[in-house]
Amino acid sequence: MKPILLDVDAGVDDTLAIIFALLSPGLEVRGITTVAGNVPVRSCTRNVLLTLEVLSPMLHAFPPVSTGASTPLHQTLFTAKEVHGNDGIGGASAYYPSPKTRSTRRNGVDLILETVKREANLTLVATGPLTNIGLALKKDFPAMKRLREIVVMGGAFDGAHNTGPCAEFNFYVDPDAANAVMLSGLPIRLIPLNVTEQCILTPDDLREIDHTPLRRYIQRVTKFYFDFHKRTENFIGGYLHDPLAVAAVLEPSLLRTELGYVHVERMSRYTRGMSIFFPRLNVRKQAELPKWVKGTLLRAPTVRVATGVDTRKFKQLFLKPFSKAH
Repeated sequence: MKPILLDVDAGVDDTLAIIFALLSPGLEVRGITTVAGNVPVRSCTRNVLLTLEVLSPMLHAFPPVSTGASTPLHQTLFTAKEVHGNDGIGGASAYYPSPKTRSTRRNGVDLILETVKREANLTLVATGPLTNIGLALKKDFPAMKRLREIVVMGGAFDGAHNTGPCAEFNFYVDPDAANAVMLSGLPIRLIPLNVTEQCILTPDDLREIDHTPLRRYIQRVTKFYFDFHKRTENFIGGYLHDPLAVAAVLEPSLLRTELGYVHVERMSRYTRGMSIFFPRLNVRKQAELPKWVKGTLLRAPTVRVATGVDTRKFKQLFLKPFSKAH
């Protein structure tokens, strides 16, 4: 089994990713940390704990859950309640009592570092803004180098965007952390918006879930999300952004990737959070390049950017543990 640590902002698709990871027999979730993004971080933590309690009949034990950063590194928090609902899970929390399970007292950044130091061959799957990861890199970079890989759902290329004129939400919320992670030199697989938007969950898919309480929970979590996409994009369903990042760990062959460098715009009014991909090139006019570009291109590239996905195989992989849940 592959050990993973999840870092989430616990909106609708994060919740689906958490359930997918916990029910997949090929993965062992060693911990879950939360970060402010889709909703404030305390709501994110509550959503994770509620999801664990719904799943409790199917789990042997709960992974530790820890609350991380409540604000981006240098920006004011920007949320997505219009997509995920005021509670982050489409109003589903109203149907359930407050979780009795408690998060650990450790800060999310500390839980990340403790888990990285303890676990060999660990993959960190980040499906929210990269604030916790950026803070962990700053606090103990040598420890973070122990990671096998960081799989990030974030960024957008080929003209795709869902926040501002040209950015993906996670990178827009904390562009400073995103840029620090992308330029860290650690092994990264980046799953961008233009690829995740090829993967859609439909109401028909939910009927394949065997376990009735779980199906009811997911239907409640996704209804607001489905309605949002019906209003704004005229289809009934929702994008499986974050579950694709989990699937990338389970089955890397699902994705086509290209190795290169990624820079994230941080300060511009119009291009905040914009992700820029540089393939590994033989650059002829080094003197004309910005200083940061020259410095980056002198290092070997470590970011593998997903450029395509086998949507049929992904959907089969995603639905399999749900239909087997008992």
